[in-house]
Amino acid sequence: KSDLKTKIQCVGVFCQTLNSKMGFMNLQSYSRRKGAVSMSKTLIATALLACLGGQAQAQSVTNPNYVAYPDPSLISRDLSDLSRVLRRNYSKHIAYAAPNGGTILLVAADDVTDEQLLRAYNILDFYLTDVPGTRFGADKSAIANWMADSGATLVMPGGRDGDSPVRRRALRGQPLYALEFPVEGSAPYLTNDYDQRDAGFEEIFHLVHDHGIGTKFNTGVLSDSFQVEFAAATQAALDTGLWGASDEAQGWIEELTEEGSLQQEYAVSIIDSYYGYWGGWSEAPGGMWGEYVPKTRAEVLRADPNGIALIREFLPENITYMARIDPGFEGTFEMQFDESRPYTHKSRYILNARLLGALPSGLNGNGQDNILMGNAGDNEIDGRGGTDVVQFPVSSHDVDLSRDHGGVRVSSAAIGSDLLRNVEILRFTDTDVAVKDIQ
Repeated sequence: KSDLKTKIQCVGVFCQTLNSKMGFMNLQSYSRRKGAVSMSKTLIATALLACLGGQAQAQSVTNPNYVAYPDPSLISRDLSDLSRVLRRNYSKHIAYAAPNGGTILLVAADDVTDEQLLRAYNILDFYLTDVPGTRFGADKSAIANWMADSGATLVMPGGRDGDSPVRRRALRGQPLYALEFPVEGSAPYLTNDYDQRDAGFEEIFHLVHDHGIGTKFNTGVLSDSFQVEFAAATQAALDTGLWGASDEAQGWIEELTEEGSLQQEYAVSIIDSYYGYWGGWSEAPGGMWGEYVPKTRAEVLRADPNGIALIREFLPENITYMARIDPGFEGTFEMQFDESRPYTHKSRYILNARLLGALPSGLNGNGQDNILMGNAGDNEIDGRGGTDVVQFPVSSHDVDLSRDHGGVRVSSAAIGSDLLRNVEILRFTDTDVAVKDIQ
């Protein structure tokens, strides 16, 4: 572990080179998006682990199940190809690759951490990942292409809405502010600090809706299908007092009507409550500052069947990206609902998570099939229900496996000593190992 920093720098150099040659292609979705040039996850992971090998021989990734998830090496600080106003106000960016070879730009100021920028990238990828069997989300390649062709840009300034050091002219695009976007495992996330309310799912869906799906005034891929049906659902929600019914909201509703944003705001109200982002709010009934009657998923399903039915024809039941737990997190990050930990209103819907940094921390899964990853320290990981995988960035030949305290211990110089319970599969760079086969 003493040369961990050098190894991370090595990975960064490799991926910056890869980014420049691939047009900052999305490493996670590059292979699966229709129209993109095929590059296997195995090739990418092999190259990454060649850097991680240190003085040892580079390891070959031969396990087809192994995934190289997005990491900070995707971030570029070379803004020379961007506009003058972006160069003056922002310091880093990721270019998200669309299947047609175009890109969707995410730019961030110095006040935005790399982890915040990566989380924005992951949420965008979540929204643009196909959801098989759905009416509107089975193939989202046309939406990503439309967004790239229309110049869709997420701008991430410092501060908060109405109080940002970034010039107003540099806010063109969809803004997402540093103080309104905590990463998983950070203090504002864990305490449900609504003074730093997590607006990520809201603002990034606005980007997709405005520049890909289509709105009242902006044509998009789903203008004649999803948007038509959702406009009817929005009006029904207004008529029944399900959304925007308070006296204080009437001026806001009139403003949204004039600018053609009614459907967009109603959609994100549903999404935020459905994925648990208002479950921990105790100041008033309802979600989205009380302007949407349902606060939790159960309430959404019961009170708003029309709205959520359309959202579920575009988005999946759970959060599918690899959540990156803040490197300063200490303790055990829970992915199963626990009333004593209000942040689990939202973490309960996470499928995949990885610990960052080197603190000796833990990770507990939920009843779903989870993919979990430890960090550079000694970790305790409990998959709980479902068929759970723990992935390691090393070969199975380079670790010691043993039964320990009712679980399995996996140890090596590279990963530390990790105790695993209720985990069914260990995923290494060369093979998957079934826990039941470990003596």
